[in-house]
Amino acid sequence: MKKHIKKIILILVGFIILCVCLWRLRPHSFADILSADASTISSFSCVVNISGIDAEGVTFIDSYGLQASTEDGEKFSDVIGILDQTDYRQSFQNLLPWAQTAVSGGDNSESANISLAWEDAERESCFLVVFKNGKMVVGRGENNGFSIYYATDDAMLDKLVNYVQEYGIKMDE
Repeated sequence: MKKHIKKIILILVGFIILCVCLWRLRPHSFADILSADASTISSFSCVVNISGIDAEGVTFIDSYGLQASTEDGEKFSDVIGILDQTDYRQSFQNLLPWAQTAVSGGDNSESANISLAWEDAERESCFLVVFKNGKMVVGRGENNGFSIYYATDDAMLDKLVNYVQEYGIKMDE
């Protein structure tokens, strides 16, 4: 009888591990992350930060900003398109029973801070931080912690940074 119970427990544990791995590896669209259709976003604000050490050994941080709404047409659809063209995988940290309130970004040589807004006043706002290693931290609405995702396209942040550098405004130091 004990051998059957041990087998059942091992099978259940294996099944749970399999489900968690499948959950982790299943890609999510940008709309899934937002819990809304990306086409319902009415405006965004994006600030990209680029930091490093120049040829003379001096540290620098360059910041570029871009704001757009649905009326801005091309800029708006281009940035939302960059975010929407890749899939995202959830972090195991999202399974923890408590809210994530602090997140480390790792290599912070480049990052993007994105604030999304909806026309519908009842819709919550959303704040995204994208780090160089593909990590995306998502905060929705009120201060109830973050969700963590990883972009499947490693070049997504580079595309976003290049776009905001080209079409945005360099912020004063």
